[in-house]
Parts: sequence; structure tokens; C-alpha cells
Amino acid sequence: MKNQRFVAFSLVGLVLSVIIFMGVPSMSSASPADTLTIAMGNFGEETFLPWNGSGPRYCYLTPIYEFLVYLDPESGKLLPGLATKWEVSADGKTWTFWLRQGVQFHEGWGEFTADDVVYTVKRIVSPESRSGPGGQLRGWLDTIEAPERYKIVFRLKIPLADLPTTFLVNNMQFAMVCKKYIETVGDEKANTHPIGTGPYTLVEHKRGISVKLQAIDNVEKHWRIKPQFKNINFLIVPEEATRVAMLKKGEVDLTPISYDSVAAIKTQGLNIISLPRSWAPAIRLGGLVTTDPKRYKPNNPWADKRVRQSLNYAVDKEAIVRSIFRGEAVATGVAQILPEWFDIKPYPYDAVKAKQLLADAGFSNGFNITLKTCTQTPGAELPILGQAVAMYWQQIGLDVKIVPIDYGTLRSEWTGGKALDYAWTLRGLPFNSPATGISIEHTSKAGNASFVTEKTESMINEIMKELDIKRRTAIVKEMGEYLHDEACAVFLTFANEPYGTSKKVGKWTTPPMMPINMEYITSMK
Repeated sequence: MKNQRFVAFSLVGLVLSVIIFMGVPSMSSASPADTLTIAMGNFGEETFLPWNGSGPRYCYLTPIYEFLVYLDPESGKLLPGLATKWEVSADGKTWTFWLRQGVQFHEGWGEFTADDVVYTVKRIVSPESRSGPGGQLRGWLDTIEAPERYKIVFRLKIPLADLPTTFLVNNMQFAMVCKKYIETVGDEKANTHPIGTGPYTLVEHKRGISVKLQAIDNVEKHWRIKPQFKNINFLIVPEEATRVAMLKKGEVDLTPISYDSVAAIKTQGLNIISLPRSWAPAIRLGGLVTTDPKRYKPNNPWADKRVRQSLNYAVDKEAIVRSIFRGEAVATGVAQILPEWFDIKPYPYDAVKAKQLLADAGFSNGFNITLKTCTQTPGAELPILGQAVAMYWQQIGLDVKIVPIDYGTLRSEWTGGKALDYAWTLRGLPFNSPATGISIEHTSKAGNASFVTEKTESMINEIMKELDIKRRTAIVKEMGEYLHDEACAVFLTFANEPYGTSKKVGKWTTPPMMPINMEYITSMK
């Protein structure tokens, strides 16, 4: 079309590749059999609507609901989902999607149409929504319209070069619901008995214990995937040792495990699926939002770039890779997992240089620093990482006080709009869109901001507006080098996330940010 172009964005290197091609039917047309049992540490809120909870729920939600677009697990390119094609206007502010026809909601609730998309998006971006991506799109979305039964138009307040990748793919939270069903039965009923278009439906939920899914009738005729398991049972098992014991006994088929458990699982003749570059532990430094006087604390010692660089040189990241991650990580020179930044080298371990930089900054005798540590999922290793970093800092003369804290309290402090005078452990996750990942931490508009300067604000604006992929990539790379040189955090590693599997499990993949795509797991039987 004139003044319009189709856009597809490659995420090569980000997609965690351990699997079959998404969307290709299994070779067998027979009905699925057998049960797949998955034990996770938690499910988040254990709710079932896209807007009433957070990301961890999507391990069990993505087999029930479906998305406008999907990520190809091998190439990282966008694949048609409930939308068959899309295009963007020349100014990057209008996105048009054409929908797949004939897709039916479970239990006879009718055909999926544009009205369902409008309803879903409005619910997810509403102020009452608990969806993180929904809150972000709320600030960027002007209108969403359904001019035709199978056509949707998003009109944005700002140019956005990758709306599908940023918000609408299957590893975000814009799962499509049935407007008619929810308006008929209400949120409370819909939350206990979700209706989607996916290959599975909820058959049982025991809060704090389990979620059980069953393949829909005639699932072998489903438009997207012909799953190889009739049932998927999700169990909540917080203790890693218990999960490992259950795996060894054959009571579960897939479960996240610690790095220390990898060798023991292998000796049992079981398998490991390791999701590469799954999370990025780092140490954030408070009071560095320089464009916001309320969140900038210039008298913090690390307000000086030389001190921040010193804190990085002081840490032996390769030793951390070996001792804590058992080789399931790589040292890095950035705090966020973006393919454009994979070539940025880590700060080498150099305690002599670290001490010299401290002296140059006027801290030859060191200084006192508080380091708050918490656990996240993934991120059980954050407290021990904090202890390791504290040990290295002590060796260059710092007096480090470690303060354990729960993540909820820490996040409230960090996003509370005040300048902090301490450092803290935090894990970053991969992002589909570099603009999303960067803007979360490096613009003062973000409540999560940890390091912001006039230059980061300017570069983010350039990235958001640039529709030419090559020029956009170049700006993203330049920003990564800038953040590295500024030592915006204490960079540690890109860590893999290992899962132990039974001999029943064949192949599995999951796109960045969260473990999903359970409906694509193949059976070895």
C-alpha cells in the first residue's frame, strides 16, 4: 500500500532455542494421550484473566488463550497468530491488523472477532489492570478501533516501530478473551472458568497447590497446534530440593532447578533443558536519575563515574560464573539482555585499577555502602551474589553492610519516587523490543528508572521514533556502549535457566521473559 510497509522484526539470539518450529502441526493426527506434569516455584497470583495478574501465570494461561502474533522459536521472527497480517503507517503511529477468520471460543461462545480484540486491549490497559505491559501501552495508545469484523486499528500518541513485538506477542500479556462470555457471566465467574481459543481448557484449580488443564474436544483439528499430551498438570512446589526429589522419583516431568542440582540430575540419567540468557543479575545503584531532582542524590559516592567503574573492576565475574552458576552463565558488560548488546565486553577483574579509580575520585580510604539483597524468580541466587560482590568490594576498602529484604518492599522503595542512598541486587529479563527494555530503566518517565541522564532520555526518544531498522539498531548499540562506559550498574552475568526433565519430555522452547509454550512440548513416547 502507498506510504505503508509491512514490518517484521527479528529477535535472533533472544529466543531460547530448544525446540520444534512454532505453529507446525505434529506428524500424528491422532488424539493426544498421557499427562505432562510440571512443577513450578510459584504461579504469581493464580488468577485467570489477562488483566488481573502478572507474568508468572502465563505458563498455564498460554495453552488456554491465544495471541495476535507469535514468535518463531528458531528465527525470532514474528508469525501470524489470531492476526494473519499487519502493517504500519509511514509515521509509525497507526497499526492495522487483519484477523484470522473462523477461530472459535471454547464451549460454543462464538467466533473470535475484532470486537474481542478491542474489549481485551481496553481491559488490559485500563487503570484497574495489574498488567505491567498494559500500563505501559496505556500511556502510548490513543484509540483502538474495529472498523470491520476482522480488522483492528491501533492509533498511537507516539511513533512505535514494533508494536506487535513490544506488546502483542505470546510472551507478553495481551491474551485474547471473549467479550460476550465475560460480559455475560462477569469477571468473577470468568476468572474461575476461563474461556479462550487455545488447545487446552481449565478443568481444576486448587489454590496454592495445582492447576490442571485438559485438551479440548477434537484438539487434533485445532488451527495452531496439535498437542502431544492430553493433560498438563501444573504443581506449585516452592522448595527446589522437593522439586528435584519429585523429578528423580518420576512424579514430575519438567521443573526449574538450581545450578548446583544440574550434575545430580544428569547422573540420574535425566535430562537438562537450559534456557540461555534467561536472566541478568546485576547490582543497581540508587540516586542516579539525574534528570529528576527527587530521585538524584549527588552526594552518593557512586554519583562519580570513576567510582561506578571501580565497583565494576573490583568484581571477578568469571569466578562467579564458575562458582555460583556452575558454568551456566556468561560474564557481561551490560545489565539488560538485548541482542544488540551481546558483543559488549565485561569489565575485566582488576582490583589494582579499582583501587586507583577510588583514589582518583577522592575515596582512597573507601566508603560505607549498604547493599540490599532479595530473591526473585528467576533469581534465587541474588542473595549469594550480593555476598560475593560485597566480599570483592571489601577487598578494595569498602565497608559493606548487607541488608536482606523482600522484593515487594524493595520494589516499593525503588519505585517510590525518592533518591536512594544504597545499592541493591536485581535481575533483568530479556525483552522483545529494545525500546521497551531500555525505557524501563533509563528514562525519568519510568517508575522503575535506575540510571537516567539527558543523553539516555535523548537516545531513547531517537530509538522510539526511528522506523528504519538499521539506523535504530545502530542507536541501540551506541546507547549500550554509553551505558557500559558510564557503569550505570555493576554488571555481572547473563545467566541460563536450567530445567530438569523426565525421559518423557522431548523438546521445548520458550521465548524471552517467561517460561511458556507448554502446549508445544513434545513427547518422547
